[in-house]
Amino acid sequence: MRLFLASGFSAAVIARVRELQTFAAPHLGGTVKWVEPDNIHLTYAFLGEVPGDRAQAAIKSAERCAGLFKQIEVRLNGLGAFPSLERPAVLWLGLAESSPGSLKTLAQNLSAALAEEGFMPDLKFEPHITIGRLKAPPAPGITGELRSKAAELAAASVITSVEVLESRLGGAGPKYKILNSTRLL
Repeated sequence: MRLFLASGFSAAVIARVRELQTFAAPHLGGTVKWVEPDNIHLTYAFLGEVPGDRAQAAIKSAERCAGLFKQIEVRLNGLGAFPSLERPAVLWLGLAESSPGSLKTLAQNLSAALAEEGFMPDLKFEPHITIGRLKAPPAPGITGELRSKAAELAAASVITSVEVLESRLGGAGPKYKILNSTRLL
């Protein structure tokens, strides 16, 4: 099973993501695969393929760590891309925190807890919401227009829990199943 640890967002944040996707779609045409509203999340750690009997160890890590953190207020904070806005392959919206560094600290603690259980999570963490994956480079100037639109978007959310999710890949895109949810303080 493919596992990852993540948190979801408020309806207001998801609505703003959809607004940007709707604005961007005519500019990008069929060159982008958009993240579906039900799949919008903040990933802390992607574990990849994990034997089914190891899922409990991932859940234990999340429970041990997440319950030590207070809820985190976040707001949308502009458009970004991996590897860069000049050569975008993945479009994302950044997140600003009410207590800067809280998400990074949470992600680092989750990674450490996972490592203690024998997992090897990616240690790079940039708080963001992936909104789409580009299949081809956009026309010149498009990312500037998208950045301007993203700067207008205002929405906030409170990160209230950390979920361990299973990702099932299919022809219509991934489907996520929450295996466990641990509330933040």
